[in-house]
Amino acid sequence: MRNFSDSELAEILDKDIFHKISQAADTLGVECYVVGGFVRDVFLERPSNDIDVVVVGSGIAVAQELKKILGKKAHVAVYKNFGTAQVKYRDTEVEFVGARKESYQRDSRKPIVEDGTLEDDQNRRDFTINALAICLNKDRFGELVDPFDGLYDMEDGIIRTPLDPDITFSDDPLRMLRCIRFATQLNFYIDDETFDALERNRERIKIISGERIAEELNKILKSPVPSKGFVDLQRCGLLELILPELAALDNVEVRNGRAHKNNFYHTLEVLDNVASRTKEHSPLPSSPSRGRAENTDSSDKKYYTADPMLYEKLKSFAKENRTYATPAESCLWEHIKSDRLGVNFRRQHIIKDYIVDFVCLEKQLVIEVDGAYHSEPRQAEDDKIRTASLEKLGFRVIRFTNDEVIGNTDEVLANIKTALTSCSASSCTPSLTEDSASSHQVYTKPPLEGEVGGGSGSLWLRWAALLHDIGKPKSKRWEVPQGWTFNNHNLIGARMIPNLFRRLKLPLDMKMKYVQKLVDLHMRPIIIADEIVTDSAVRRLMNDAGDDLDDLLILCEADITSKNQQRKAQFLDNYRLVREKLKDLAERDYKRLLQPVIDGNEIMEMFNLKPSREVGALKQCLKDAVLDNKVENEREPLMALLMQKAKEMGLLHPDFINK
Repeated sequence: MRNFSDSELAEILDKDIFHKISQAADTLGVECYVVGGFVRDVFLERPSNDIDVVVVGSGIAVAQELKKILGKKAHVAVYKNFGTAQVKYRDTEVEFVGARKESYQRDSRKPIVEDGTLEDDQNRRDFTINALAICLNKDRFGELVDPFDGLYDMEDGIIRTPLDPDITFSDDPLRMLRCIRFATQLNFYIDDETFDALERNRERIKIISGERIAEELNKILKSPVPSKGFVDLQRCGLLELILPELAALDNVEVRNGRAHKNNFYHTLEVLDNVASRTKEHSPLPSSPSRGRAENTDSSDKKYYTADPMLYEKLKSFAKENRTYATPAESCLWEHIKSDRLGVNFRRQHIIKDYIVDFVCLEKQLVIEVDGAYHSEPRQAEDDKIRTASLEKLGFRVIRFTNDEVIGNTDEVLANIKTALTSCSASSCTPSLTEDSASSHQVYTKPPLEGEVGGGSGSLWLRWAALLHDIGKPKSKRWEVPQGWTFNNHNLIGARMIPNLFRRLKLPLDMKMKYVQKLVDLHMRPIIIADEIVTDSAVRRLMNDAGDDLDDLLILCEADITSKNQQRKAQFLDNYRLVREKLKDLAERDYKRLLQPVIDGNEIMEMFNLKPSREVGALKQCLKDAVLDNKVENEREPLMALLMQKAKEMGLLHPDFINK
């Protein structure tokens, strides 16, 4: 994330289309602002093609005036019922609307609209990060209007509503899903008061159509780390209302001292594994803090704790630490914000199970500012353990006392710059180790072994990952002596998918059948890793999976979430054997299908020939015919072709021809 002054924003908007909009608004004597997602993405340095313009007056009138200025190549569409207009010009689309205020009826999310001021229009926005506006009028071109400190929320990575969140979510319950979707896409966290309102208003989601819910779920699924969104949906109680089949997996039952794993968190880990193999998204956004522009380098990662609930507690502590920073921390942060260090820093950032004072993820450098109590023996020992853990993840840690930061700020900054110079971002690629995680692991994982898949579209492969175990609650049994079993959960889950897709108004075409197929077959591939499995069993899997075989194997490999490294390595090795078996059989079947059924030995016996050029010519004739699909690879048509070729070569005795 990057801070821009008004003059810098004017430079960013120094494009012909914005100046033409400015000219149209000034001609009509009305205020005009670019708002919403476009402005948000300017500060987040993300590409955005959606330009939304708010006019304090008639948005339609400004759109029509813009059309006159742009000429014949511009097209304007007016929607009088909604008071909006759209201008298309070359590859640019601009939406115009008049500033308005809204009110809602209890049983509908459709607003009652009245003309309003810019303030009214910003009040009705869903989140503070979407309520920013930049003036386009010539005398104020580039001026930022941010009444709710949305810029600060972006810098701190917070999703928060401009006004009372209970009113915001009750008025338009879809905003609850948008809240979680934005937090997932941007890698932000949801403000505590806002999250509490999600819980209080979750029942309001029932008035939202399946199509709109599915649209938001699809966007969460296509996020870099989709598990983050589904954890939030489960925590606030929305998941049980929109995807009860998935919410039912969040259960652990114990009998005779034996428990099964939590299949909800297992499913989310599988989903993240698949997401790392099917990148249908832009790079993982950073969770920014106030300072210079964030870099989206691959080393720029956010680390989740092993336990999602612990992570939520740490977020709360981090927020409190930012609010009540020590004088030394505030002093150092002011210098970081002023860009004196020339790189990206975050403050009070969570790494594994720790909150660090400052971190540059690009250079993998952690800065800790220590109070007097850090000199106590017990705290000093804790600091050593903490530093060792961070270094194990690839970070370098430097520490300063409060007195050093306050009394010798320039020297501290010089030492930090020296440390930054000696750090190499490319040599630091930290990742949480499997042995540090519990069954509730939801952090970003490195890509699994093998090539990238998702040939049928990674969104639907992700749906298959999300739903692959939904049959487990219905299939769960306690068997003696095996313990907990989930026999045929794949078949049960596959049967549940049509109703689920129908309820959410998801497509019931080949996309649904694709998801259903993968859920049904996801237990099959591991069976053929056994050496005694026959070729016919392998062929049946190839036939049943068809063109989706590689996607099926990606799902199955992603399904390996064991924390036992030896066991996990064995499973992955088994899947390597599966791929080898499939490849070997495919090659053998290919050769068998394309090798003519009449071979050289039969040709020599038929024409009383010895190995010779003539035999080779006859064999090549049959092979070419099969490869070119001129004849079926069957005895009768090949025999007719063979006789014709032999006759042309003068190899047939007249008596043989008469036969």
